[in-house]
Amino acid sequence: MCALRLECFTDDTPQSSKTISLFEGFESEKDIAFSRGVKSGAEAASKAFEAEKIRSLYPILEALNDAGFSQTAARQAALESLQPLLRVMIDTVLPASASAGFTSEVVARVLTAVERQPDANITVTVPSDSVASIEQMLSPAQANCQVVGDPSMSALEARVKWDSGFDSLNLIAVIDDVDAVTREFFSHQDSNIIAGGRHA
Repeated sequence: MCALRLECFTDDTPQSSKTISLFEGFESEKDIAFSRGVKSGAEAASKAFEAEKIRSLYPILEALNDAGFSQTAARQAALESLQPLLRVMIDTVLPASASAGFTSEVVARVLTAVERQPDANITVTVPSDSVASIEQMLSPAQANCQVVGDPSMSALEARVKWDSGFDSLNLIAVIDDVDAVTREFFSHQDSNIIAGGRHA
């Protein structure tokens, strides 16, 4: 006799095992979904925070920018108001002060030469109309000094020469330098104002 075997197509897995497997799969999917939700929520919150921060800071930044422009304009106005005063000083006060202090400055150069070389023969060359005043100022000094007039020299110019060196003085050139620097400075400021007006 041949033995007959009937196949059973039913699932022999206990029902409890199926339930546990389904439950574990559900829990895993829930954890993944939760993680994605947390991440998405955190990104959305971060973007919202950045947008709110920019929105809140914009009026402050705008006010600071306006204040910066106001300070620049005030500084330029203050500099412009100083220009006439500086022009008066350069055109009148500086020449008068230089003229008043010219003789003293020449004497100071001579005394410096004496300190460097006490026994030197010193020759001081100045404009012809300054010879008498320079000689008078140098008379108390213990120095072998000769004052020579040079009509080709400018009013505030002098040369001091001794055995091993020389020194020169030109206060008019100094005043001219101050004048040139001041004019260039204010010319630069005017250019900035024009450029600022074009960009406004």
